[in-house]
Amino acid sequence: MKKILVFDKGGRKEREKLIKNKEAPRDFLQGIDFLCSKGFRIQNLSSVKEYKNSFFYNLIDFIEKIQSRISQIGIRPLSVYQFRKEINRSDYIVSLTDGFSVSLGFYYTFLDRKNKVKIAGGFHKLSDYDRKIPGIFKCFYRKLISIILKRMDFIIFYGDADRKNSIKHFSIPIKKTFTIKFGVDIGFWVPKEESSFESNFLFSIGQDPSRDFKTLLKVKTQKKIHIHTILLNTRNDKNFKITNGTYSRINFSDKDIRKFYHESFAVIVPLKNVFQPSGYSVTLQAMACGKPVILTKTRGLWAPEIFVNYKNCILVNPYSQIEIEEAIKFLEENKNKYDEICRESRNTIKNHFSIDKANEVTLDLFSNFS
Repeated sequence: MKKILVFDKGGRKEREKLIKNKEAPRDFLQGIDFLCSKGFRIQNLSSVKEYKNSFFYNLIDFIEKIQSRISQIGIRPLSVYQFRKEINRSDYIVSLTDGFSVSLGFYYTFLDRKNKVKIAGGFHKLSDYDRKIPGIFKCFYRKLISIILKRMDFIIFYGDADRKNSIKHFSIPIKKTFTIKFGVDIGFWVPKEESSFESNFLFSIGQDPSRDFKTLLKVKTQKKIHIHTILLNTRNDKNFKITNGTYSRINFSDKDIRKFYHESFAVIVPLKNVFQPSGYSVTLQAMACGKPVILTKTRGLWAPEIFVNYKNCILVNPYSQIEIEEAIKFLEENKNKYDEICRESRNTIKNHFSIDKANEVTLDLFSNFS
């Protein structure tokens, strides 16, 4: 069996402890434990590692930060260089984060061409890579990303819309692309017994810049909207409550978030119209809790054939304050439909987006590493 080195954003050991104590879901383990149980030789490392304090490292770090600030693309080859010993002992390298994936491709394209280690790079928003790049640099970075992608043996996506658009945009051979399905822990994200139809607040959560909180803050409703994000300043008035935090800087535990899902009238996932499958985890977690989700129908909606408007969720057009308001009002005035969407949302996750379902897709991908 080939040795596979998997890089993710870290925090795995801490989450494993919480999971063992039933204080957190298994959502973000990426199926690594499942793959190990199937006999795969996998070493898991965090791609986040502080650079050594030396003149060389400090100089390269400075250059990398300038490049990242200009392009908003985290090409950091020095981060790959730090793991060269572990990489050289492995047959396949799998990155599950955009920044480290592009850094791997850059390093083994331009700095270590002789090393033919197999690379599988995961991307959450490849189609949207140039959204923040100044116009003068767009052509250069498009060519650079195209070259980097050619070095990769496998390219992993988290949504079919992003995959299809990237294949067209970068002329990527279809056979080297895969889509991983995200799944949630339906044993942790469970509905509460009593209905929340009488709840007086709506809940929204997310840290990704693709969240469209600008539109959400325009929404007028009788219910207070609680937004949990690092993208906005804290606030608490009669219309909005904004709290601040992330998984790495925890203000609320997973149990707290589950409680917010349970006690809210509905969960709103407002998104910018991007190809990135943004809002994936929050949408599935809330639906698993049997909660009506008001979700933006973006270009990157990851399962358009499964999300049925006004059956298991409510879909609204991008940047539409009015459609969000109409969705809230519809739910308020139709208790039977509210209850139906609650039931169907839970059933949808059980049938399509459980961790077991996601593991099957991940197993199919890793079976190619032989």
